[in-house]
Order: sequence, then C-alpha cells, then structure tokens
Amino acid sequence: MKRWKLSKFEILYRQSWLFRWQLNEAEASSPLPVFLDPWKGNPQNGALIAQGNLPHPLSSETFARFDWIRDLRDYGGSRARMTARALILRWLDDYKNWSFAQWRPDLIAIRLTNLALTYGWFGHSADEDFQTVLRQMMAVQFRCLSLDWQRLTLPFDQLVALSGLVMSQVALNMPLQSQKGAKDINSLLDLIVPKVKGQLNPDGGHKSRRPETHLALLRLMLECRVAMAQTGVADRPDLTETTLKMAAITKMWRHGTGEFAHFHYAGSIPARDIEQVIARCAVKGRVTSVAENTGFVRLSAARSLVIMDAGVSKPSSTERSVSELHPPASVFAFEFSVSNHQFIVNSGQTSPEPRLNRALCQTVAHSCLTLDGLDNHRPHANLPAAILSLEVTTAEDGFLIEGLHDGYGKSHGILHKRQLFLAKSGSSLRGRDTLSYIGAPGEIPSEALIRFHLHPRVSAAKIKQNQILLKIHNQKTGWVFKCRGGDVSLDQSVYMDGPTRLSCQQIVIRRSTAHIQVSGSADISWAFNRHSPAAKKIG
Repeated sequence: MKRWKLSKFEILYRQSWLFRWQLNEAEASSPLPVFLDPWKGNPQNGALIAQGNLPHPLSSETFARFDWIRDLRDYGGSRARMTARALILRWLDDYKNWSFAQWRPDLIAIRLTNLALTYGWFGHSADEDFQTVLRQMMAVQFRCLSLDWQRLTLPFDQLVALSGLVMSQVALNMPLQSQKGAKDINSLLDLIVPKVKGQLNPDGGHKSRRPETHLALLRLMLECRVAMAQTGVADRPDLTETTLKMAAITKMWRHGTGEFAHFHYAGSIPARDIEQVIARCAVKGRVTSVAENTGFVRLSAARSLVIMDAGVSKPSSTERSVSELHPPASVFAFEFSVSNHQFIVNSGQTSPEPRLNRALCQTVAHSCLTLDGLDNHRPHANLPAAILSLEVTTAEDGFLIEGLHDGYGKSHGILHKRQLFLAKSGSSLRGRDTLSYIGAPGEIPSEALIRFHLHPRVSAAKIKQNQILLKIHNQKTGWVFKCRGGDVSLDQSVYMDGPTRLSCQQIVIRRSTAHIQVSGSADISWAFNRHSPAAKKIG
C-alpha cells in the first residue's frame, strides 16, 4: 500500500513555482539551538564515508534520513565535519524542490530531527552562509511537513511525522522559555500521546507484537522528551508513564547478549542500539515477566533465561510490505539463553529475501511443535489460533509456564498444551508437550514433530538413542538433552544473524499420532540439563 496519498493534481501543484513560493514564506532567522543528541552513530561507517565511500547513493531513502551524520561525528575529526557539510549541501542542491519520494512527510520528519540533534557538531561552527542555507531549507521542509503529515496512511508514520514537528518546532520557531512555544509543543503532544496509546496494548507492548517496531516508537517518545527538555517544558506524567511501561516490555525481549529474541521480525537491530534507548528511559531493574496482552512470558533464574511467545498476531492490511502481511506462526515457541550465550533459538525473519522470510515465518522455523509440518496459526486460511489458557507459577524449586492453544483444533480437533519448567538454579529446563483429541471432526495427523533450533555457536552430538550432548562455545560446562515419548534425531537448520544466513543444527523429536483419536492424547517429555563432564567430550 502507498505510504501517503496525493492526487495527481496535488502532485502537479507541488511541482509548480506557486507551491515553492508558498513554502518560502517560512523563515528561520534565529540561530539553531544546540541539542544534546541522545543517540550514537557507527564510527566504522563514518570512516568509509569520510574516505568518499558512500554506503548509499544520495537518491536513496536511507541517505535522505541523514542518520549517517552521526557516523561521521563519532568517527571524528575536521575532515569528517567538512564531509558532512559537503554532503548536506549536495543533497540540498539536488532536492531543493519538492519531490514525492524525498519529501514524504515521515522522511522529512526523520531528516529534520537528525539535522537538529546533530547540528551542534556539524553546523554550529560553520560559516554564516552555510547556516543560512540550512536554516532556510529546514524551515521550508518544516512547513511542508505541517501541511502534509495527515496525508500519511499508516498511524505509525503519522507519529514519526508528529514527533518530527515537535523537534522542528523547538529548533526553528521557539525562543527558550516562551509561553507560546510551550503551548505549541503541548498541543502537539496532545495529538501524539493518544495516538501512541492507540498503538499499544494495556501492558505497554506494541500491538504488532514486533520488538523492533516497539523500539522505534519508544525512540520517538524519547526524542519528544529531548525537545521538551530543550525548551524547559515540564515533563508530562502521561508521557513518562507510557515510556516506562514500554521500556519494561523492551527489556523483556532481550537476551543476556543485549539482543532481541528472534520473534516477529526482530534481530536486525544491534544490541548497542537497543541499550542506548533503554538507558535513556531511567527504568533500572524494571522488567516485565508476563505481558498477557502482548503475549509474551519471560522466566529468569541464575543467569538462565527463557522467553516464550504466548500470544497470536493478526494479519494487517496496513503493514508496509507484502512479506509482513503474514504474521509468524510461533505460538508457544521459545528461546533459551545461558549467561551471555544464546542456546535454543528461532530462525528469525531478517533476510532481505521476502520469500525466505515467508518460509521462516512458519512454525517449523521456530522451537515449537507442529503436526504434519502445518503452521499452528493460519489466519489466512481461516484457521487462526487462540490462547485458551496461560498460567505462570512459582514453585519451591523453579518457575513454570503452562499454556494451551487451539491452533490445530478446527483442522484436527486437537489442542496443544506446552509446559516449561526452569529450575531456580538455572541448570535445568524441562518441558512437556501434550496433544489432546477433543472429539471434534477433523483430519487425522500422522506425525507430531518438536524442533529445538540451536544457535550456531552450539555443538551437538547424539550419544544414546534419545540423548544428545551439547556444548555452548566458550562455556566450560556442557548440557545433556533427554526425551521420553518420541524419537530424537539431529538435523540441519538455519539462523538469521541480521541479513546473514548461518548454518546451525536442530534437535527433532518425532512422535506418531496416527492413533490419537483412539488413545485420546500423546505426551512428549524432554529436558535440557547442565552436565559438567560433557565439556570434555565435545571439542
């Protein structure tokens, strides 16, 4: 779908001298303020850009965001500063007139925000001619953003545009401590806060259930607070409360490595970028354990961590790409990490190839149970899953998750119950998967498979019929996997490390279900137990 709507007549008008004249009414005569930029760049990219190796062409959307200014700044030096100014002037010369792609409202908002936040490094010491050109360009695009932000079709993009208006209002139009300026900022925030809450579940998680979409929205909220601090506008309780709830959910999705668990398209944002957002939320120690509305559960014990998907996602016609119209079928899939090492994972959906991402959305690409290779959540086939029950309890020796879903109920008359138990010592993760026939008509499945995808830095070797020895690289102790109720084997798998596809292994449990309508149920029990001597047997 189109990101924003303009009629052919409106496009023609924006390409005319009359629209240029209308925008040039905007003036910015006062010096731009110097902000304390909360975000860091990538100095390695900055080094390449300073040497003349642009990672993206000037005509690309990625370049037009102007995030790359931080890369140059964090690389440092006068050469990097001069390069930044030269590239900004080149882009301004190429796109000084309105362009449907380069002047899309949300892209203008991101560009203006980045220019405002980094101005203290590249622009404050520049000559007067450069500063005049920059101020006038920012004023013109700010006016265009004010006119067009409501034409954006996606609610999230509208929030990007509104947060850009807040930052630009501060940078271009607001004398510090001005009562009128404060009123204008609060008027924009009165629009933003309800729209943000409309994107969130009551527990503070984004309704898309996508960690990286959630993080992007939280970052917008923090940028609004930076703008408020610049003008002396008092922090708003509604904005503070929302930020804290979102930060607690953000921490819930993180492993000890600082990276997001591979659920729902997460995995492309580096741990350092996640950390800098969380660090600016002032939410020390607060982590959500059960996000019932968003549908995730987190168990933690002695530096061992389990994150489980305990919800379902709905397909949306308002998503940005065709591949994302298919929500991952990951009901009751989980990831398990030990200390700063990931152990049991999901394959992830961060490939630049849409077809591969579609395949990795399937249940078989997650550490979960499948019947005959079918997804456990099929909304496009009118076979959506529903969570029938979910309980998280604390026992004397550990923590227990019990969940029941009907993803195979309509098609097979079968319910799936998963129990996960994490010992307080962190040295044992035990599980039981139970399939129960409820007497409803449906297909008779031939086989149930449970998969445990192993991180690429985990080695595995079969030692007995239903036992596997496991070793996490750089850890002294090993682990033993055992199973009762199915046949265990090792197979190949894939893991997406950002855009890179890596080879890894997976443990597969097979259990015949051909007679489940007679027997009524099928139980498969399994366990991962820490075992020190294993370290000597696997290199």
